[in-house]
Amino acid sequence: MNLEEILAECPVCGCRDKVVKRRFMDEHKSRTSMKEIVCEKCGHVFETAD
Repeated sequence: MNLEEILAECPVCGCRDKVVKRRFMDEHKSRTSMKEIVCEKCGHVFETAD
């Protein structure tokens, strides 16, 4: 996601707040990878990790 996409409004509800959900990579919980970026208000998914 580039900066313009991060600052864009949600197409569903118009909210600009987004949450980055992460996935823990190992048993020590010290490393993570991005799982998805979602709208904080309605839950619309902007981007998911492949």
